[in-house]
Amino acid sequence: MPLQPVISMEKRENIMVLEKNIKSGVTKFMEHLNNTMDKPDGYGYELNTRGSKYFKVEMSSLGHRSVYCFINKRNGEILKSAGWSAPAKGARGSVLVPDSYSHSDWSGGWLYKIFGNVYNMIG
Repeated sequence: MPLQPVISMEKRENIMVLEKNIKSGVTKFMEHLNNTMDKPDGYGYELNTRGSKYFKVEMSSLGHRSVYCFINKRNGEILKSAGWSAPAKGARGSVLVPDSYSHSDWSGGWLYKIFGNVYNMIG
């Protein structure tokens, strides 16, 4: 029988707090996308929670869907989509840092590093 790693009670509590903060941050991020951010009529964003490592944020318009971004379930980092099922490398923001996505746009242009994404410079 394999040995189970021992996790201290304090570490467990810290993990639970982080998970709660990420869940709250994801909710705020989705509210920002759907209610605060300027976008053309008919555009909406939905959260797909089925992945094991990432939440997938899907953009829908006029019956068409595409991946807007991914959110890392372990640390809340926002990642640009590299395709339908995988994110690109390198965090572009965090649901835990609202300033990191305050300049988001409906098409996802803010997720490109070449357009001045400054997430890693915040703090």
